[in-house]
Amino acid sequence: MSLAEALHAFGLLGATFPRFVTSIDGSGDVIDLVVDARAMNNLPAPIKLATKLVPAVRSHLKVASFADGVATVEVDATAGGLPAHKLLGLGAGRIESILAHRNVPAGAVKVGPGAQVVLDVQKLLAAKNPGVQVNGMEFKDGSVVLDVDPAL
Repeated sequence: MSLAEALHAFGLLGATFPRFVTSIDGSGDVIDLVVDARAMNNLPAPIKLATKLVPAVRSHLKVASFADGVATVEVDATAGGLPAHKLLGLGAGRIESILAHRNVPAGAVKVGPGAQVVLDVQKLLAAKNPGVQVNGMEFKDGSVVLDVDPAL
């Protein structure tokens, strides 16, 4: 499935990406995402200032590991050649607030150390599909591949 479809299935996104996502692509086990940060609302002050200087953020997402229904996604993002992924932690509170508003199960998405996002895929999918068992998740040529056993 596409990244948008996967995020929708996880309950993290509506049917389409927000307007600030300008490009999605990928090859191999990496998904490439380009964001126009100027189009985002309520950014922390340091990030908002940075978007005036360098509006485009290019991110490379890769599933670093998957165990017990939990995927750890590494984020490598640059803005004007600078390591923007180091600012990911500044947005953690905002991310948590948005997810709580969407009724995403508590703790299902965490911003981890070292520019990682930890997704409890099992918890996210089970919220909408009780009984489903998630055995794996990977990125393949711009798509998200889930290995699941459906609910009985």
